[in-house]
Amino acid sequence: MKFLSRPLLFFFILATSLRLAFGVFAYHALPVLGYDTDVENAGYIFFDAARRDSAAWDLAQSDRSLSEAFSGRYESDQYGGLLALSALVYRIVPSDAHQPLLVAALAALAGGLGVVFAVLAAKQTLGEAASRRVGWIMALLPESILLGASQMREPFIILFLAMGFYAVLSFRNKPRPAALWGGLALLGLLSVSPGFAALLILVSLGWLFLEGRGIPWKLALPALAIFTLALVALSLSWDSLVTATSGPLGIFGDWARETAKWNKYILERSSGIVQLLFESLPGWLAMPFVAVYGILQPVLPAAIVEPSTAFWQTLGVFRAAGWYVLLPILGYAPFAAWKLPDERQRRQWLWISAVVWIWILIAAVRGGGDQWDNPRYRIILLVWMALLAALSCEQLKITRDRWFLRILAVEAIIMVVFGHWYLYRYVGLGFNLGIRNTLAIALGLAVLTVGGDLLFTHLKKRKHPL
Repeated sequence: MKFLSRPLLFFFILATSLRLAFGVFAYHALPVLGYDTDVENAGYIFFDAARRDSAAWDLAQSDRSLSEAFSGRYESDQYGGLLALSALVYRIVPSDAHQPLLVAALAALAGGLGVVFAVLAAKQTLGEAASRRVGWIMALLPESILLGASQMREPFIILFLAMGFYAVLSFRNKPRPAALWGGLALLGLLSVSPGFAALLILVSLGWLFLEGRGIPWKLALPALAIFTLALVALSLSWDSLVTATSGPLGIFGDWARETAKWNKYILERSSGIVQLLFESLPGWLAMPFVAVYGILQPVLPAAIVEPSTAFWQTLGVFRAAGWYVLLPILGYAPFAAWKLPDERQRRQWLWISAVVWIWILIAAVRGGGDQWDNPRYRIILLVWMALLAALSCEQLKITRDRWFLRILAVEAIIMVVFGHWYLYRYVGLGFNLGIRNTLAIALGLAVLTVGGDLLFTHLKKRKHPL
């Protein structure tokens, strides 16, 4: 594997440098430009990162074994992997004072390596040109840069998922190195977040099954064993968090119940558009609204208009803009997959599309429409999102599909209509339409636009049949 080929080296340096530079900037800028909180005054972007990193420093300074990170006594890290790794870094690098940038640098390195493995996976499936698109998406997406500049576990999960999927794609041609990369990926996921080890196995087995050539037993048997281990580890950690008692399969029912409670808590305490709509919508519409609103988070008009500090508003605009560029391309991905002439590839990419969109919905519902946790959960599957986006771009090079134009039109309608609502609410520009009328106008215009274009296309075909 050519780790030192020029394109791979370029993307690795670009991705790592961007994440490291932003991490250093945020660490020094937040105490001055952020809100006056203990977390931001200490230079942390995320509260979870501050808790875990402080616990890691305390563990590193003690005479206790690093294996205590996996004991379950640390609420800041339910699985212990990142806590143990952070503490190990603090023990290896001697310092008289806590240096959070050491772990941030490790996260930046993970982000850069994640881009490398994603590009290699894209070469295996989509070709050289598409692999460059994957590299640009992985390296430049603002949400990925943000997490890769923080002491969070997401950049490590993204790396291990990219590494594991690349291993699956290259297993038939290079079984030994693929087994090594796959083993490292699963080991990393089991220590950082076992649920994603199970997801990687599920996605990979589905991909191989749909390939039509059968699943190699040397890969299937260990995968099933690790899948079971991941579910057991997940259920044990879930037990300690939500008092589940029904074993590995029961965690999904407990997850659904806890999600409903969490969403109710989030929505009842939200401000702005969420609270106004939640108070006026029928109960049966609450969850669909949360799902759609969560998919649109972070909302770009809100990021532009809502008042905040310069640091957070600028960051919000970049995060939202990056997602709103990627979102319509992902929305078109199922159509792009359906257009593939090869039936085997069509099935495989429809499978990846289904996984990604189901996960986006789960993240939206689980995050309660929140603009921080929801995108953080969502971006974990970035490697498959980037691959789907590259596939969509390849198809759009061949033909200008009207479905992509319709998706763009719907996004533009949402931007304009809700942009007006935010402008009136915070700046006083425009008309007081009310949030329910605003929602109805956006929905009505979207339906009319898509439905009208479908009707126009149908009539045009009848008038000028091929």
